[in-house]
Amino acid sequence: MRTRFTRLILCILAAALLALAAGGAAAQTDDLKANAIILIVANSDLFADWLPNYPDYQVNASGPDEDGNWYIEFHDSAWEEWLGYAVINETSGEIVDSFAPKPLPADVYQQQLERVTQKIMNDPEVLGWLDNQPELWDTYIDFNRWDRVWQAWFSRGIIGVVVSAGVDEQNGSVWISDISDPNALDEEDALNDARSSAINLAYSAPGIDVALEGHDRWMSYAEWQYDQVWSVTFAADDTRLFYALVDLAEEEVLDSSVG
Repeated sequence: MRTRFTRLILCILAAALLALAAGGAAAQTDDLKANAIILIVANSDLFADWLPNYPDYQVNASGPDEDGNWYIEFHDSAWEEWLGYAVINETSGEIVDSFAPKPLPADVYQQQLERVTQKIMNDPEVLGWLDNQPELWDTYIDFNRWDRVWQAWFSRGIIGVVVSAGVDEQNGSVWISDISDPNALDEEDALNDARSSAINLAYSAPGIDVALEGHDRWMSYAEWQYDQVWSVTFAADDTRLFYALVDLAEEEVLDSSVG
């Protein structure tokens, strides 16, 4: 195993020297091993046709960890656009995980767009969300290269519907994976954020440290009362330890009590 490892490292170092001599884009650090590993990833199937679209792309390389894995991350030349990552094992040379937000090839995009549009616009559940009047909705369908799904956005005034769909690249079959109201998702996120803020504000109330002392597994519960006022209860083993009434707008603890 040690001989195999040594040979692999020598091959990697040799590849790095060639890359340096050729002035390759992968030569981005003073570490020959890191440059060689970057070179392997940059020339892998996933990145070989992707990175050339970004001249002078930048790389972050860190490793190895305790398992011999390196983490490689690519950015454009200005460090403004994230181009993907890979985890590669320096012993085996295997890329154990990777992702790049690549768009679909133009011909594949057009083929899938036609199938996806046909599926979405004729799906009974989707039509139900659209009140069976899809012609009254503004429609935009595109491939989400980050989540690797197709998405159709329907809007009618302030009302919205988002449909996600997947495509089997082997047989071309299309399925609907999700239908949702984007406004409802925004409201849910806002509610969760407010709940977390209320708990954090209550945790700053005087006396709470004493109330929770000696209780390692306490839980917190927040309930909306009115406007931006929330009640927060801290409890352990079904016993209330502390209570606070907080106003998020004023960032103020209005009332609190122990037990």
